[in-house]
Amino acid sequence: MSGISLQSKIVYGPIFSRRLGRSLGINLLPTKIKTCSFDCVYCQYNITTDWTLLPDRECLTTPDEVLSTVEKALQKPRSMDFLTFSGNGEPTIHPDFLEIVKGVRELLDQYRPDANLALLSNSTMVTSPEVQEAIRLIDAPMMKLDAGDDITFQAINQPVEEIHLDEIVMGLREIPHLMIQSVLIDGKVSNVRGEAYQAWKKVLVDLHPQTIHIYSTERPTMCADVVRVSPPRLSEIAAELTEKLNLKAQAFWRE
Repeated sequence: MSGISLQSKIVYGPIFSRRLGRSLGINLLPTKIKTCSFDCVYCQYNITTDWTLLPDRECLTTPDEVLSTVEKALQKPRSMDFLTFSGNGEPTIHPDFLEIVKGVRELLDQYRPDANLALLSNSTMVTSPEVQEAIRLIDAPMMKLDAGDDITFQAINQPVEEIHLDEIVMGLREIPHLMIQSVLIDGKVSNVRGEAYQAWKKVLVDLHPQTIHIYSTERPTMCADVVRVSPPRLSEIAAELTEKLNLKAQAFWRE
């Protein structure tokens, strides 16, 4: 099953996001191949071609290229709520992520002080001091947590070998205004049933983030075994997290 096309530019959109409103995206990664530290079974893009924590610098855009492109985009008259690091894989694996975030923060404050800066991250670099410093400059750091146990984590997210769930959780504890995003799926591998579901909730209670966004797949996935979690079930889970576990959770789906 084919995924959607990769983003072809450094800056794309703005697009309407269910969670962020009108969002202008920033892609720091190659446009021809998917470069990521995960190969999630539910990913809307194709399988990860460059599966790594250390992408080849020669294949990446430079900080100057990113900042020049972002500045031009911010100077255009358009409505936007967020400027969002997202794109064709995991943004934080770019070796100059901190430098880029600092520059983008300055540009956003200069040209669009009414807009906010967001990050959609899979959390794999969250233990890096430089990445933690960058995250502190971001208004909405949305960090992925799809599993609370290593077996489910490996099955759903398929990380590079160096990545371990316990280290990710340890790093997430250091984020002062933590926001969690979780993709919930059913099927051959599930994080909404049994021990996997209980383990995920336990880690959320431990982290007690500022907010939790849960959603499921909306587009065709590369893995045919992935089953979408229905909107009513997502609502039930959000209510359980909020009412029984004293967490702030919201469920999102496409109408």
